[in-house]
Amino acid sequence: MKKQTETASQAVFNQRHRIFSNNYKISPRQVRRAVTLEIFGASSLLLPGYLAETSGIEGVAALLIGGAAAMALLAVWNRLAGKCDFSVEEDLKHRNTEVGNLWFRRVLQVAAGTGVVGISAYVLYLLTVLVRTQLLDTEYEPVILITLTLAGVLGLWKGLESRIRIYEVLFWFLMVPLAVILLIACVSVKPSYWGITEITALGFFRSCYASFMFFAVSALFLFFRPHCSSPDQAVRSVRGGLGTAIGLNVVIYLILLGIFQQKLLAQLDFPVILLMAVVKLPGEFFERQDAIMTGIWFFCLFALFASLLFYGKELL
Repeated sequence: MKKQTETASQAVFNQRHRIFSNNYKISPRQVRRAVTLEIFGASSLLLPGYLAETSGIEGVAALLIGGAAAMALLAVWNRLAGKCDFSVEEDLKHRNTEVGNLWFRRVLQVAAGTGVVGISAYVLYLLTVLVRTQLLDTEYEPVILITLTLAGVLGLWKGLESRIRIYEVLFWFLMVPLAVILLIACVSVKPSYWGITEITALGFFRSCYASFMFFAVSALFLFFRPHCSSPDQAVRSVRGGLGTAIGLNVVIYLILLGIFQQKLLAQLDFPVILLMAVVKLPGEFFERQDAIMTGIWFFCLFALFASLLFYGKELL
């Protein structure tokens, strides 16, 4: 009787501490908002300067072509997703199959997991640089790095579901100020700066490829599908989030190009953050208006970092 009670208590404990990958509580709406924030953050921060350097106004076409290619990859990966289940349950199912097939699965998991963790390490580096250069001094760099790492590990331990719910709440708190800032910035845009420029075929190809690589990260979010309350709608939500991120990137690139011009835009590290130097909110309520832009991209990048850690953990 005592043993049964202990077993029941352990079951209750496991139920309360069940990780995200076992509870199937993520809605398609939450998936879409998470994908929008995570894809939008890194792409809008780094792509404008590179596109201005390689393509000028034709960078808009590069964004659309790269986005279309990412959509195609998402469709292909969705077809293969059912055949590439790397869950623990799937491993147990294949324990009695051929050793060669099992080892192939192991090697593929390690390679994919290492790649995803590598991308998360770069996003962590980008986060550290953003906070150091925009908010704090250089001397705080180790503290920033350690704090962000611990926060990412804590989020990994808590599970993905709790963080996805936070993104759902933060979504409008981030998107509404961004929309207001972009609308105000439109006043300073000079359409004459959108003139056609001479570009090389290689430069345009590089722009398309760079856009594709940023947007192709959305294919990783098909890991959401087995954890979604409506798995059949998961890929539609990922596609919707990716489409929203592409549209925002096009709008931001046109605004930045119309304000800074091509040559200056190509030399800026984080041009979208510097947009606050041009856009002044009425009333001067904030001394550090650039902190608003930094805050938007901080949460977007941290959301991507935490999710990549989760995918790497799942694979490894």
